[in-house]
Amino acid sequence: MAAMLCVMLSGVMMVNVTSGAAETQYLFYFQDGEETQLYYAPAGSVESAMKALGKTLGENDSYTVENTSRDVYTVTITRADSCTVKADGETAIVSFRPDETTVADVLEEQGIVLSEDDLVSSDLTALVQDGETITVSRVTYENYFTDEVIGWEYDYEPTRYLPEGKVKVFSNGSDGKKVVEKRKVYIDGELDHEEVVGETVTSAVTNGRAQIGDSDAPIDHLEQPEWLTFDENGIPEQATKVISGLGTAYTSQLGVYGATGRYLSEGYVAVDPKVIPYGSKLYIVTKDGSWDYGYAIAADTGGAMRSGRILVDQYMNSYDTCMQYGVREVDIYLLDDKDAHTEID
Repeated sequence: MAAMLCVMLSGVMMVNVTSGAAETQYLFYFQDGEETQLYYAPAGSVESAMKALGKTLGENDSYTVENTSRDVYTVTITRADSCTVKADGETAIVSFRPDETTVADVLEEQGIVLSEDDLVSSDLTALVQDGETITVSRVTYENYFTDEVIGWEYDYEPTRYLPEGKVKVFSNGSDGKKVVEKRKVYIDGELDHEEVVGETVTSAVTNGRAQIGDSDAPIDHLEQPEWLTFDENGIPEQATKVISGLGTAYTSQLGVYGATGRYLSEGYVAVDPKVIPYGSKLYIVTKDGSWDYGYAIAADTGGAMRSGRILVDQYMNSYDTCMQYGVREVDIYLLDDKDAHTEID
């Protein structure tokens, strides 16, 4: 804590008995913290009075003087606070003026220059507190590069057409490669941690494709158009005709095309084009309500359809789904739309 040194100088008239001449004496009143001292001097110099009492001022100590009467003075001295500065392996005790010196001021006075990444234990703009320890930590870096493998994974597509948790693999993937830039972070020469600076992919990873059974998964169909609406019985309002018969299900390897040249995926079905023209937009449901295939487009054909034994063969994403579907009685609603025969030629 800053110590207050008060000096009161009180003038006292002294008479020389021999000569009868009057001599002026100055009274100095000193209070240094808890210590109080008085001093008489023939001259009104604060500096000489302090010197005579052996009181010295440090670099950042200060004092004020108040002349309380003719030859009486009060001097108030404010002692500097001190802090400890640790930097670059050295420790220094530094005095400073309280309530006006910031951490940055102390470091500048000590000739400590900071780099952008160096760490300081206190905010540079904060006022230094008496007894505080200010620590400067030097931060340096060491960069290096590593070649790393990007491991491939399966992209799992949830489906309710497989038993819960069962996986059906369509294709495996292949690993990728990347160059990773890393750096070691040193604090005062000691390794603190490592971090990734950036990375460059030199060979892209290809994930495998698989399905996994999930009873909560949505049923994947060809996207239903916004114009399709239903009445209170769930019948499409755009239906112009309904045809009933047997429905089956089929699947294939990925990348297989149907009779119309359309890539086969769920929502595209096989029909007899003489009964249901290619490109017709359909809505397919089972008569007993057990399975709604939903919105579909006629895009393929097969011998069973051309012979009339089967009305529709519905494409599904997996063999297990087809086996689960089996053969069911279906109603096929032919939908009237101005674009009904333009999607597939």
